[in-house]
Amino acid sequence: MSEARNAGNPPPADDGPGEAELQPGAEPAPLPEAVLAAPSALERAEQLVALGRLREAVEAFQAAVAAEPEAVPALLGLGSTLLALGQYEAAERELRRALRIAPTLPEVHYQLGATLFKRAVYPAAAVELRRVVELDPHHPSAYLLLGESLNQLGEPEGAIEALEHALRVQPENAKAYYSLGIAYDRRGQPERAAEMYRRSREVAAR
Repeated sequence: MSEARNAGNPPPADDGPGEAELQPGAEPAPLPEAVLAAPSALERAEQLVALGRLREAVEAFQAAVAAEPEAVPALLGLGSTLLALGQYEAAERELRRALRIAPTLPEVHYQLGATLFKRAVYPAAAVELRRVVELDPHHPSAYLLLGESLNQLGEPEGAIEALEHALRVQPENAKAYYSLGIAYDRRGQPERAAEMYRRSREVAAR
């Protein structure tokens, strides 16, 4: 099967958020005046995220949550920033707090699903991601991650359906093509899988 030969088909790079690295011993750059002058901890946190200063953003989000414990934007921002920093248990805790307050907000379900996926809790991740696409049928990232979760669960039929939907919403998604290749491999269609891997490389090269 072509999946077994996949050393020649590396997956597209993960382009998720990250934090700018400092050289050892280096001091963080001074904050811009606009950040220092932000009228609220939440706005300061959002500006810090935009600057890639995620650890400082966490502190600002925590201050926003302390000031208003049921503020969903602050809880969501805190959870998603902790996710970006790889602090998955803490991220899940904050996102579940947000979910209790706003159970129909698609982005809370998405960030929680992404966190559960990172923790390799694929059945629970799939539940959250299915809820996202129920609430927001045009969410391409949710369809992609749902397809990847179903691949991990050994459900290629569901994975193919989700990934094809992701590509209808976002046709130039190299990662979706790659994940489709895996799903077709697992369904016993190596030629179709090879075509998906080829398309993934072509899209990634553009």
